[in-house]
Amino acid sequence: MRTPILLALAGALAACGPEFELQSEIRRVRVLAIKAEPAELALNPDTSSPPPPVRFSSLAVAPGESPVSVDLALCQPGDVYGGEMECPGPSGVPLPGGELSLEDPNVQAVLAAVAGGGSGGEPVDPNDPALRAVLEKGIPLFIGYLAQDGGEAPENQERGVRQLTLRLTATPNQNPRLTDILRDEAPLEGPLPLDTEVVLRPVLADGSLERYETDEGPRTEQVFYSWFATGEGEVKQLRSLEPVDGRPGDPTIKYVTPATPGPVTFYVVARDGRGGVDWFSRTVAVGP
Repeated sequence: MRTPILLALAGALAACGPEFELQSEIRRVRVLAIKAEPAELALNPDTSSPPPPVRFSSLAVAPGESPVSVDLALCQPGDVYGGEMECPGPSGVPLPGGELSLEDPNVQAVLAAVAGGGSGGEPVDPNDPALRAVLEKGIPLFIGYLAQDGGEAPENQERGVRQLTLRLTATPNQNPRLTDILRDEAPLEGPLPLDTEVVLRPVLADGSLERYETDEGPRTEQVFYSWFATGEGEVKQLRSLEPVDGRPGDPTIKYVTPATPGPVTFYVVARDGRGGVDWFSRTVAVGP
């Protein structure tokens, strides 16, 4: 479930203008990304052992770098984007410490309801012929979050959902890994000049672009990036794209530095389109 100001994270961009917040700006509590480790809840067809717990970490920010707490829950079946769902809350199973474990009977009950359409809480059986084909394709689960910095105004909290795939596979998806942000092919460092356009590029670790099978044959992940910055500068493109296998893309973005001196923190989030996520941040000085 999202409040109206969160619709941009689902694909709609806020209009440009002085009275509107750009999605690359940090002017309220924001959850820029939630990473699952491992990147999906994978049931191994070659073993009867349950998968290890999925552990979630959140990139949650607020103006002035005030601390933000994030509560997570596995959402019950239903319209997670509708106004009737409250997850975390009555519509979700709490995930203490950001961990989803199949040892939790409440988690098992939700998985059984999602995978089998029932609510009896019986464990998901990947050997059930009726479920196997569905599980091989993958079943979406939804992790709801509530981020708060302790304030009472609407901008002091954010609600949303993050999808997690339940899949039968011996080769689960892995998260990409970001290692740096470059400016002019060198690690980004300050001080940056005032009121100047600079070009930034993320760096992926070797092996981050995985090959995977689709109905049309093998394919390589095409990682896309989301960019954010604190302060009064302007990120000219919210997103950039890694070129791969002849598919066009440009991972760089342009950023115009503020006209007044001060620190700026850059955040870049990488997503592989299959649930894999990583991020990297760096704080630099702007001006003398």
